[in-house]
Amino acid sequence: MKIKKRVLVLAVVLGLLTVSVLYLYIRGLDKNPATETQMQNVVVAVSTIPAHVKITPEMLAVKSIPVEAVHPDAFTSVNEAVGGTSKAEIINGEQVIKGRVIIEGVSSPLAYRIPENMRAITVPMGEISGVAGYIEVGDRIDILVAYDDETLNPTKIVYTQLQNIEVLEKGPYAATAEDQQTGMATSLTVLVTPAQAEVLAYANYNGSFHFSLRNPVDTNKVELQQFDSANFNTWRER
Repeated sequence: MKIKKRVLVLAVVLGLLTVSVLYLYIRGLDKNPATETQMQNVVVAVSTIPAHVKITPEMLAVKSIPVEAVHPDAFTSVNEAVGGTSKAEIINGEQVIKGRVIIEGVSSPLAYRIPENMRAITVPMGEISGVAGYIEVGDRIDILVAYDDETLNPTKIVYTQLQNIEVLEKGPYAATAEDQQTGMATSLTVLVTPAQAEVLAYANYNGSFHFSLRNPVDTNKVELQQFDSANFNTWRER
């Protein structure tokens, strides 16, 4: 009888102990709830975007994904990517990252900075013809070309063939015997229409270039006649 009583008491004690431990465990869970997954908004493609196309708002959406899955270079705002050009194909649902979108600007590759229906063409430049190297990217220039006048050989005839032309790039730079850059660019790359590109290509083969630098706010084009020995005296009126 005594043994049964002891067993019963022990069972009750163990039961109370189990309940206490379970209670404390549950309270611990309440005090330390499971950590919520942190999320972050990123820009994704809503359909596959081909390479070399302008990105428009309807191509993109903002999606919330776990922070650990976010690419470090992903766009976080649609407006940041809109207007850029896809450098490579972007798959449907893929995060849109900065390395795969060319945003128009001086730092972007030259081809992506050429507006529609325009062309880039390079012309040779020297220290004297190029305003002693003071022409910079973004400047606007007039392009003068001197041709041999066959009717007055060996007299030259000079035309201001293009005015208010934007400079896209300059260089490469001349090198010394030690292969060091002298700081003087040997060419200019300018932005022109296809028709103007033909004019410059012809001038490159048949004439020599001079460039005059314009004030950035001066966009006026001046009506000029050719200048040669036949109208040399007009310099007084110019």
